Amino acid sequence: MQFSIPIAVGIGGCAGALLRFYISSAVTRAAGEDLAFVGTLAVNLIGCFLIGMLAIIVARTTHLSPHSQRVLITGLLGSLTTFSTFSLDSVNLLQQGRFGAAIGNILTNVVLGLLLVWLGMQVAGAVFTDPSEQNTEDRLSTSDSKA
Repeated sequence: MQFSIPIAVGIGGCAGALLRFYISSAVTRAAGEDLAFVGTLAVNLIGCFLIGMLAIIVARTTHLSPHSQRVLITGLLGSLTTFSTFSLDSVNLLQQGRFGAAIGNILTNVVLGLLLVWLGMQVAGAVFTDPSEQNTEDRLSTSDSKA
């Protein structure tokens, strides 16, 4: 039975999301909640290792069909971690001697990624107020009126 590529990628993506959840949860439990970021780090590093292996397998063998490549790389690893794809793209640029493009890719992903996370937090923070801050403001205005 041959699935269509989008359905196969979706199945791979589901498996990758579950792997991400279980690996990250296990590492976080082992490391402790104060080191919860280590779960994400572990997932990203595992994904980088696996995408490196798959890149060589795809380049040097015929063991993986284009269909299987999409399921494993786009679906499974894409859902497990997009950091692995970013890393592979950067290494490929370096190997091609495109150092400016590689550095630009790395800096753009990291710097703009951080900036956009911050910006997204600012936009959402402006739209969705923190109930604890609202209560604090209410208490401040109430205590001001009592004085």
